[in-house]
Amino acid sequence: MTGAPSHENPSHALAGPIAQAAPAGLLILAAALSVTGCDQPKPRNPPSAAAGPPAAPTPTPPTPDWAKPLLGQALQAAFPKTGACKGNTDIVQRTYAGDPAGVQIHGWGWDAARKARVERVVLTDAEGRIVGAGAGGGERPDVPVALAEVTDGHTGWNADAPVTHGPLLAYGVVADDTACVLGRIDF
Repeated sequence: MTGAPSHENPSHALAGPIAQAAPAGLLILAAALSVTGCDQPKPRNPPSAAAGPPAAPTPTPPTPDWAKPLLGQALQAAFPKTGACKGNTDIVQRTYAGDPAGVQIHGWGWDAARKARVERVVLTDAEGRIVGAGAGGGERPDVPVALAEVTDGHTGWNADAPVTHGPLLAYGVVADDTACVLGRIDF
């Protein structure tokens, strides 16, 4: 019959273009998800005993001179202003078994306002008291690859604290009175 209405399913006409566009859409979604995993501090689950680094028989290194007056202070008292950073606490890099025992935490930090890496880091306990500190400038070529706004491949930091269990919270010191959240790690 000529001129009779078609009973074809109209969605079949779109199946070809949609099927062709799906792989490109999935690639865009995967790329977006891989970048978002790097832009915000993430709480970490405690590592199993087998996964942690072996304890070095040495004591926790001394606190850097610039941070010694800050030890024991509440973060809010030492740094009443809050900056805007991107960063993360990645791992317990090292544990120390000497006296005092402690840990070294590794992560990365970027001061978004100054468009510069974080040069100084303080660590606090769960109550917000400063218990350790460290320095930025370590190699992290993966960060600018994941985040185009980060233009420095030396955003890595290490900070030591005479603490044997967590959580520890990391903050970038971006001005005399300003710190920004970098992340948290439980161990």
